[in-house]
Amino acid sequence: MIASRIVRLAAPVSRAVAARPAAFMAVRSFTAPSAPLMQDLIKELYLKELKSYKPAPEAKGADVSSQVKDFKAPATPAVPVIDAAADLSAWETANAEITEAVSEEVVEEEEEEVEEEEEHHH
Repeated sequence: MIASRIVRLAAPVSRAVAARPAAFMAVRSFTAPSAPLMQDLIKELYLKELKSYKPAPEAKGADVSSQVKDFKAPATPAVPVIDAAADLSAWETANAEITEAVSEEVVEEEEEEVEEEEEHHH
């Protein structure tokens, strides 16, 4: 039913399109563009200027004043002075101060705490 309606509505449109003659025929024409002539002119002017170019002579010593510098090895570092005896005595005194800070009372208290924890677990 829907298809028959579409065919009835499309029939007059298709007849009108088929009956209409082509109004014009597309024709493509080729012409020689003027761009190559301009390119040749520019090319010849460029070549003429390139041939007439004379670089300025370099001044004497110009290579010395360039950005590249001569290599100079860095100065050797000084040997560090080590006073092992003084360092060792300072280390020993520091360790002595640490061991003196831990008293017997603190050790006994820690042992008692460990014993109490063991009793609670058993």
